[in-house]
Amino acid sequence: MAAAVNVATGMLTQKWSLAWGICAAVLVVVGGGLQAWLTTTERAADRRQHFEDVEGRAIEQTMAGPGEQVVKRARVDGDLVQRQEG
Repeated sequence: MAAAVNVATGMLTQKWSLAWGICAAVLVVVGGGLQAWLTTTERAADRRQHFEDVEGRAIEQTMAGPGEQVVKRARVDGDLVQRQEG
């Protein structure tokens, strides 16, 4: 990605033809979009809430956005609530 931005910057600052400018703009937009998508996807995959060997009257998990919620070996006398918002 850094190399593509470097090439695009060089093309724009050296006043090459309009075709090179358009090519550079497309390269930067597509590269930036791909980088943003990959960064967002990696963060979403890493999100996890994990409760294990818990006891209580009530347990509540709330997660904003994508991710995984897990409850294992829980002893709950009241409510067990899991919410995934967004």
